[in-house]
Amino acid sequence: MSDKAFNSRETIPFSRREFMAASGAGIALASGAYSASAADSLTTRKAEPATIAPFASFRDYIQALEDNGLLMRFNRIDQDAYEGTALMYRLVDHYGRFHAPVVLFEEVRIDGRWIKGPVIANHARHVDIEAITFGLQPVSGDSPATFRRARKYLDRLLDESGGEYPTIPPVLVPNENAPCKEVILEGEAIDIRRFPFFRNNPGDSGRFINTASVFTVDPEMGLNIGTYRCEIKGPRHIAVGSGEGQSGYTMLMAAKARGEKSANIALVVGQDPMIWLVSGARIPERHGKKPIDELATAGGLRGKAIEVVTCETTDFPVPAHAEMIIEGVVSLESFERNGPYGEGTGYIGAAYDTAFPMTVTRVTHRKRPWIVNDFTGVTRALLEMPGAALTTAGLKLFMPEITDYRYVDSVTFISINKKKPGQALDIGKRLAKMIPVFKIVMMVDEDVDLWNPADLFMAFATRWQAYPASHVFEDLPTMPLEPSSPVRERTSKIVIDATRQLPEEGGPEVYSEFSRHVLTRHDPQIFDRIDAKWAEVIARGPAV
Repeated sequence: MSDKAFNSRETIPFSRREFMAASGAGIALASGAYSASAADSLTTRKAEPATIAPFASFRDYIQALEDNGLLMRFNRIDQDAYEGTALMYRLVDHYGRFHAPVVLFEEVRIDGRWIKGPVIANHARHVDIEAITFGLQPVSGDSPATFRRARKYLDRLLDESGGEYPTIPPVLVPNENAPCKEVILEGEAIDIRRFPFFRNNPGDSGRFINTASVFTVDPEMGLNIGTYRCEIKGPRHIAVGSGEGQSGYTMLMAAKARGEKSANIALVVGQDPMIWLVSGARIPERHGKKPIDELATAGGLRGKAIEVVTCETTDFPVPAHAEMIIEGVVSLESFERNGPYGEGTGYIGAAYDTAFPMTVTRVTHRKRPWIVNDFTGVTRALLEMPGAALTTAGLKLFMPEITDYRYVDSVTFISINKKKPGQALDIGKRLAKMIPVFKIVMMVDEDVDLWNPADLFMAFATRWQAYPASHVFEDLPTMPLEPSSPVRERTSKIVIDATRQLPEEGGPEVYSEFSRHVLTRHDPQIFDRIDAKWAEVIARGPAV
């Protein structure tokens, strides 16, 4: 199956490989460790065409994922016994991190009582979602090809917009057209604990709102949207854990420096996938205090303006089709504790002692709001390709040799067009010193596909020499939640040069060719012919 050009958002019904390759039925989950009831099933693909991007709401987005067979439903989950968390671990064990399904829990038990959901989780990690979110067709059974298809589309967006993603300003709509205003709570009627927000792990200090887009505002920087861990402390009390280096923290501390004692804030839950993406990733990247319109970026990425309404207590514009808006005021006079909390590293992260105390003043929501939970550290919360495309374009401005970038769990992969001895190691060292989260930097040649684990392992195993193609830094800045750091926010780092070593670098006089490349040079169309003849057979897998 050769990639055809995707010059516009396609509206082809999606195809995808079946989840249960080991099961003829492919519906009821069954493994040696657990089993799902007959009512708990993986949704099969609908016969009619799937819901297509752009998605007006989170519900439309989830419908598209269900249409494409990516959703698994469960009737009742006892989260007091941490069933939801253990189930998510088991699904990742079974399917792998990039193929575990989206899950929907109809009802959950929290703090001794059953609460109607639904609660949605793992809503952005299946590899097919990298394509579906942008209205593209995933490549059935071929994760690297699906990544490449999404990347081709995003690179084109960047090229056409001068290196930044396009923008479409948000559109204000009347309150009566805003589902997020269907129910309005104030005063004693507010109790955040009534909603099914999870405590993911017995090591967590409490229940967290961990998928909120946190809206803050600054007179110079404008409106910011960020994703921070928000711990529920009481019916109208939330500890907002924005940390140093994050834009929300910078804005709130600037307000404190101006002598302000409090600041307005809004938490948006159940937002469409583009707002979630912009909220959780540095898209667009802020440079200094120049104002940027992140809602406009979200609109540009989805190809249609975000519809917004103003908050009840402030003039913040918030997405009209969100599931819930939590409005409030944070105190700037003192901090409070937030955490410990199971972080994206897979370890229980240390507590923040600099969280902002938030008093909830108003809650507006849909009549039966859908709550989104991130099983942080079990799955990954965001699409990778939009950030990778933007970061690669940015790095090329300063280091034009770079051809691609990927960051996975503190390991940074960089591919380059290597032209001289020492070039790969030099670039890797510069990046390790420049970017705190780059703990392990692995440099590879441009013929290595960063989105294919087999390619990465091949480069590491067959092109790297531990000496002299490595450099260790003993002490550099890192992220505060790095679990192995002997001193918080400090770490050692390593740069691994897994490019072909030139003779001047100690490599062989003649470097052996990669066998697959010899095959494709001999016959450039061979894989297209194989796909044309047997793609469906390959995707279907062996008979069982």
